[in-house]
Amino acid sequence: MSVSFQPPEPWTGRTDPEDGPGAVRLHHLQQADTTRGLIGFACDAGVARNKGRVGAKEAPDAIRQAMRNLAAPEAASGFTDLGTIAVEDDDLETGQVMLSEQIAKAMDSLDRLVVLGGGHETAFGSYSGLKQKWPDKRIGIINLDAHLDLRAIGDAGPSSGTPFYQIHALDPDRFDYLCLGIAEEANTAALIERAAKFGVTAIHDHELAHDTARAEQEIDAMFARNDLVYLTIDMDVLPHAVAPGVSAPAARGVSLATIEVLVDHVLSHARTRPGALPLADIVEVCPRFDQDSVTARVAANLARILLLK
Repeated sequence: MSVSFQPPEPWTGRTDPEDGPGAVRLHHLQQADTTRGLIGFACDAGVARNKGRVGAKEAPDAIRQAMRNLAAPEAASGFTDLGTIAVEDDDLETGQVMLSEQIAKAMDSLDRLVVLGGGHETAFGSYSGLKQKWPDKRIGIINLDAHLDLRAIGDAGPSSGTPFYQIHALDPDRFDYLCLGIAEEANTAALIERAAKFGVTAIHDHELAHDTARAEQEIDAMFARNDLVYLTIDMDVLPHAVAPGVSAPAARGVSLATIEVLVDHVLSHARTRPGALPLADIVEVCPRFDQDSVTARVAANLARILLLK
């Protein structure tokens, strides 16, 4: 088969019994019956079609490896690892369908699922899963990204550059998309024009470098007018020094501290409205270009926050 499901492997890691019962790391928290979950989407097809640096297929395992020895947040409950959907060769569409089906199924028992991509083609499968589970709910999208990823579908088919164009096509009247951190030099005039036509709100990396107030106001508004919000984090929103191992490295990027402020603001709404943030994904980690696994480590820290806080 060109798309397969790989069951989860046991999480193992460092133990420190001499430090007592508080010496808990993430590998201690992986268990079956919880309300938080993790799933991998190992896929290179979208990046390859988009003429990017392939290698994102290796990301789910690399991020898990970086997660396992992280200290657990205080009083954190457990999480369940649902395994990985592995896409071979170019069978992207089949993989996205399988991802969407797994997400819809997982939502029967989970209040939040974190997807580890894969390229940003992951987003179409992620959103489709939410739409399959809750077809009548309004679903807002918050994307932390240097790119709008609103490209029209070309001869190569859907790619890591087209997911939000595809999502718009699913439900154009209720398409609600906020993109934070876009780089002027990374988005053509055609994409900017399409974003305006689709009613997209975009805030540039320059603005976020000075102040996050408008971004936080837009996040507030997103939660206020939607039943559910889906958060997607493309690691190429970060500077090259912080995230060298991505499909399209950023010359400038948004600081990690700023990204963490925005993620925390999103989670503040999730804490006051349980169930409002059922899904988040982290995409575009490319381990083969990741010196000292620094990008995977940053992604692991973000996954820890999204999964357990």
